[in-house]
Amino acid sequence: MKKKILKLVLILTVFGLTNSAFAQSKLSEEQKEELLAKYESYRTELNLSETQQEKVKEINSTYFEGLASLQASGGSRLSKLKTFRSLSDRRDKEMGQVLDKGQYKRYKEMQKEMRSEFKSLRKQ
Repeated sequence: MKKKILKLVLILTVFGLTNSAFAQSKLSEEQKEELLAKYESYRTELNLSETQQEKVKEINSTYFEGLASLQASGGSRLSKLKTFRSLSDRRDKEMGQVLDKGQYKRYKEMQKEMRSEFKSLRKQ
């Protein structure tokens, strides 16, 4: 279970944004719980203002929706990778617009930490 959660978190940190209108309909209960956990992590670690909290929550919601859509798609690995990278770039851009420089730097550090954790788990 822990591996799945870390894998999901890693994938989500690399993912970008998609249309948020589908967020409520396509996410499983586990994904919704993960979304809330990720939001809380960002809120705490990045010391977000009220305005930033709402925007980050929206970004994370669309981010998880993108993950759910990608997992459900039947495309090739290459097409999924391209979509994944595109979504990741868009998410980083959105986060960069919401966060100040210090917060964005910490956000990127958090992503690197999660990638490292994921890589170490894959080796086990």
